[in-house]
Amino acid sequence: MWHWPLPLWLREKGGWEAKDIERYFERYAEKTVSYLKDHAKFWITINEPEIYAGHSYLKGAWPPQKKSLLSYIKVTNRLAKAHNIAYDIIKKIDKNLQVGVAKHNIYFEAYGNKIINRILKYFADQWWNFYFLNKIKSCQDFIGLNHYLHNRINFGFNKNENKKVSDMGWELYPESIYHVLVDLKKYKKPIYITENGLADARDENREWFIKEYLKQVHLAIEVGVDVKGYMYWSLLDNFEWDKGFWPRFGLVEVDCKTLERKIRPSALKYAKICRSNTLEI
Repeated sequence: MWHWPLPLWLREKGGWEAKDIERYFERYAEKTVSYLKDHAKFWITINEPEIYAGHSYLKGAWPPQKKSLLSYIKVTNRLAKAHNIAYDIIKKIDKNLQVGVAKHNIYFEAYGNKIINRILKYFADQWWNFYFLNKIKSCQDFIGLNHYLHNRINFGFNKNENKKVSDMGWELYPESIYHVLVDLKKYKKPIYITENGLADARDENREWFIKEYLKQVHLAIEVGVDVKGYMYWSLLDNFEWDKGFWPRFGLVEVDCKTLERKIRPSALKYAKICRSNTLEI
């Protein structure tokens, strides 16, 4: 329902720092779902709330380009409250609709199981991975998991080996999705992997990426994680916020000038996996 842009009138009121923002979001949810309830069973209220709050109110990279710890925490809490309010109004419209968020979780690895690394991992997990989910745990029918990143902690963060990386420099570390899925098991909710992919303009690693990450998803299912679906990000090359159009995440290549589309070889391999329901192809 909401993937970060705001109408100008709401921006002028203060955006997610506006005192009436939750009421506006409730009204938006009511109108949207009332019109479209017969066309969709699953509803994601907010995409990656922690990414939006961090980039917009802590790093200052995205509008409104603020760098305020207080604003960052306040907006994070307001996003959680807005979701809970939207959940209630959606359930009043149709109790059978399934409502959740798309939450970006990172695998924080305590390298060598050293005590300082375990302590850092604990606090990173509690804030980044679990804080928002804990705020909405009674108001979600499923968890939408967006997953891209592994963060090795070794007397500090981001100590990854980076043996294989995407075009954006993000480490490709398939085991990470297993760990974040197992961490979500405690919520006892169905999990849909709503985003998992890589920027790979030459299509050199995408087939490998999909197969290896799906193997790890299968391992998580085998230990009891209730994974209901997997959606690769993305179908088409897309606009990647402050990066523009150069990162190529798509199964289908898009020429940004002519809009011509070409199916990448990895997409055909992925299609075979989907049709055969097996990785042995």
